Amino acid sequence: MADSEQHKLSYQALLESEAYFRQLFELHHDVMLLIDYQFGIIVDANPAAAQFYGYPLESLRGMSVSRINAQQESEIHPIRKRAITGEQNIFTFEHRLANGSIRTVEAHISTVIDKGKSLFFSIIHDITERKLVENELRITTAAFESQESMVITDANSVILKINRAFTNTTGYTSEEVVGQTPNLLKSGRHDADFYREMWETLNRTGKWQGEVWDRRKNGEIYPKWLTITAVKDDDDVITHYVGLHLDITERKQAEEIINNMAYHDHLTRLPNRALFYDRLQQAMAQVHRNNSLMAVLMLDLDHFKLINDELGHEWGDQALVEVGNRLLQCIRATDTVARLGGDEFSIILVDVTSEEVVSKMAEKIIAAIGQPFVLKGSQYKMGVSIGISLLSPDDQDMESCIKKADTAMYQAKESGRNCYRIYD
Repeated sequence: MADSEQHKLSYQALLESEAYFRQLFELHHDVMLLIDYQFGIIVDANPAAAQFYGYPLESLRGMSVSRINAQQESEIHPIRKRAITGEQNIFTFEHRLANGSIRTVEAHISTVIDKGKSLFFSIIHDITERKLVENELRITTAAFESQESMVITDANSVILKINRAFTNTTGYTSEEVVGQTPNLLKSGRHDADFYREMWETLNRTGKWQGEVWDRRKNGEIYPKWLTITAVKDDDDVITHYVGLHLDITERKQAEEIINNMAYHDHLTRLPNRALFYDRLQQAMAQVHRNNSLMAVLMLDLDHFKLINDELGHEWGDQALVEVGNRLLQCIRATDTVARLGGDEFSIILVDVTSEEVVSKMAEKIIAAIGQPFVLKGSQYKMGVSIGISLLSPDDQDMESCIKKADTAMYQAKESGRNCYRIYD
């Protein structure tokens, strides 16, 4: 999938997991905004946003973004363009609060799709103080003992001083790190090129900032936002470096939850339709690259509606979860099982050697689904109709592949159900 597509979340998937999303949106301490960027309107905001901007929630909802943006439209337009294309998802803005004060904020923006309409989902952090610290080359005692981890080194990167927040974050005391270099925090996740580019930027501009994975004293690897500022004397010679460390573990976890909801079925936790198409695209690329074969299986449960009608949707949902588990047990780790919606599932089989192998897989799935389901203390049976489309390196059209599998699946249903058909 292209980089820009990675930032396009399915808002419908978020709504389907509304309980999780609402808990994240309404109770999270981070400021969150949902923006219709085409019309420049704030669609929704969380209580933290109302507290931060100083407006009642009812006033924020429907408010023009220009009311809080303290920058000119000519400055905002190129930023909006980069966010839409996915070229960048972290931006710095100047925002105006209700009391007229200006705050510098860092916005993590993801593109959200809702019924064809594109929206921005923004997680906003107030970084005004951090910017002030970066701009002030001489660190005062008050700033040094802030709530963010800070490290002061000499020009050779030997640690001279840390603050209490650094100890709270990393577990290292002053006695353990003074005289050492920040290398003792390295997680091993970044290669030599990463650090070389970092130092090239720092020496050229006097500042570097970015996401870094470091290791705490207890061995735990965690993400942080690191800002390094070079401190110079009156002769423009670097005398010290100041490192500002912001633990972003909670933020990364929130982003992971959002991404998981966007690309996975809320009930079975299997890949949803969006992730299925992504996996299929990758599998087809592998077929062309390796000159191999693959298969797409479209599955539709037989007699599932009877369970729903007799036991209700709660037990029907439990049956669907069990179907997903049984399908996972049938396939290899390299294959994909997805729930496309309702009682429709799909399987992508990669690196298949023959039609016979796929047929045996279909028979294995039919046998697995055919085993009784214990629901509400009684046994129920379902079947599954399977349509199969085989792809060779000559096949180029993804949609055609899916349609062929669908056609074969309907042939299986017309043939009496609980069987499979291979598209010919």
